[in-house]
Amino acid sequence: MKLFKMVSSISVITLIALLYVHQQVELVKLSYAIEYKEKSLKDILDRRDMLGYNIDNLEAPSRLERVLISRNIDMAFPRKGNVVKIAKYEPKNAARRHAGAVSSGNRTYLAGLFDFMGLRSEAQANEK
Repeated sequence: MKLFKMVSSISVITLIALLYVHQQVELVKLSYAIEYKEKSLKDILDRRDMLGYNIDNLEAPSRLERVLISRNIDMAFPRKGNVVKIAKYEPKNAARRHAGAVSSGNRTYLAGLFDFMGLRSEAQANEK
C-alpha cells in the first residue's frame, strides 16, 4: 500500500512538472511567433513606404520632364482642331438614379419635419 501511494504521488508530481514545462515551452514558442510577426510587419511597412516613395517619385512631373528630355522626346499640346468633344452620354441607370433622388428628397423633408418637431423642441425646453 505504501509503495502504491509513493508511486502515485511521484507520478502526480511528474505529471504536474510536465504540464508546467509544456506551458513554458508553449510560451517561448508563442513569443518567437510574436517576434517573427512583428519583424515581418516592420518589413512589410518598410516595403510599403519604399513603394509609396517610388510611386511618388515616378509620377513626379519634374522626373517625367527629365526623362522626356533625356530621351529627346518632344511633347506638344494638341491644337483645338485636333481635339474632339463627345456629347455627354447618360446611361439607362441614370433615370433610376434620378427617381431615387426624388424619393430620398422626400425622406429628407420628412426627416427635417421630425427633426423640427422633436429635437429642437427638446433643446428649447432644456434652455428654459
